[in-house]
Amino acid sequence: MPHIEILESGHVDRQDSAFATLVRLDNGDIVCGFSRGGGHYALGDTHCARSSDGGRTWTYQGVILERETDPNKTNHLRLSRTREGVILAYGQRDVRQYTQDSLTTTSSEPVVCRSTDGGWTWTDPAVIPFQIEGPYEISNPIVVTDDGRWLAPAATLHDGRYGELVIVQESGDEGATWPEMHTVFQDPGTGVGYLEQKLIECQPGRLIALAWVQDFANDTDLKNAYSFSADGGRSWDGPHPTGIQGQTMTPIWLGDDRFLMLYNKRFGDQSIQMCLVRAAESSWEVEFEDVLFDSRARLELTDEISSQEQIRLIEFGYPMGVRLDGDTALTVHWCVEEGVSCIRWTRLKVSW
Repeated sequence: MPHIEILESGHVDRQDSAFATLVRLDNGDIVCGFSRGGGHYALGDTHCARSSDGGRTWTYQGVILERETDPNKTNHLRLSRTREGVILAYGQRDVRQYTQDSLTTTSSEPVVCRSTDGGWTWTDPAVIPFQIEGPYEISNPIVVTDDGRWLAPAATLHDGRYGELVIVQESGDEGATWPEMHTVFQDPGTGVGYLEQKLIECQPGRLIALAWVQDFANDTDLKNAYSFSADGGRSWDGPHPTGIQGQTMTPIWLGDDRFLMLYNKRFGDQSIQMCLVRAAESSWEVEFEDVLFDSRARLELTDEISSQEQIRLIEFGYPMGVRLDGDTALTVHWCVEEGVSCIRWTRLKVSW
């Protein structure tokens, strides 16, 4: 029977950190990138740590991209790597302005930094010239396809119309130019948006994308959706329903039509869930599900509290992961422990 066993868990970072992503290097080292400052509000900059023992212990390594002042620019970047071993740190750099009442984001831009030495040093950020106007939500690393193209995913965040459009900007020359843009999810005019997009390539030319779906017109969450591309991300066949009432959902491909799925359950007894799913075209079958992280909290969305207000009360999220050797996977997520936002790792044994 399909099954997932939690083997071990611990911490990568405990310095007001969130939004961790992982890359595995050819020598077996794992580099974890994460934001520091402001927890899940990402009010600081992007840092990284390294593990040489499969994620069991971590050594802080340094800053990938520092925040700036005058004007105040913060950033939060996500890691991926090319076949040649170049690590890409991609995300958004936000210009933030303090007013008498609050801190507001006045503009944002998609940027990418590179490391050619395994994450020890990083280039200055290069701005990606998107064909859509910001502000953006960038929640997935650059996807490097089997044929060498770079796909930079993002969603729009326009005047409360959260996730009205999810796109990938494409580069065929390793980031020198970005001439093509492809639509992954798009609101058909019904007030439905697609948030915290996650994309991976499963097989050469075949990709899966997932999203947390929200009825932004009525401020309610809907069930997660997914879509497949059979032509390298240029066209998509969805959205299809997962039947899961979750939020952020991250896929780890296990071969064929099998996936390890991680998602945030933020209604009722809140947790990060782990599932074994068979997905192909419009077919989605959950064959195993259990709790990865128990937040021991309970929040219910009512007429008295909006979904955006509820997000401010959340104390965990953004599960990501990589497959290690054989039947082992390493996951990371942020959570608040003893009043401090931190990055927690968990090793899983997948039997399927």
